[in-house]
Amino acid sequence: METAFFLAMGWCGTKYPGWWRRFWKNPPPPPDPEPWWTVALIGIGLIAGVAGGTLFNNAILDSRFFAGQNAIASGLFAFGAANIATGIASAFKN
Repeated sequence: METAFFLAMGWCGTKYPGWWRRFWKNPPPPPDPEPWWTVALIGIGLIAGVAGGTLFNNAILDSRFFAGQNAIASGLFAFGAANIATGIASAFKN
């Protein structure tokens, strides 16, 4: 169940392709004819979410600071890891 939670947080932390273009106020480009890049970003987000959540959960397993809140803290870390990983990956598209 914990892995499914980390997958869900990784999915939610995935940035959509071209998210950074909104800062330049350019109109969004037409959608790609092949959605392989979007599928790849979702896969990267899922992998980063599971890896980040699992590693963080193992790191705080015996910590008194996170007592009773391991799942929530690890889920937030999974969300952040997926957000950062997909943000960096989507910047390499263009």
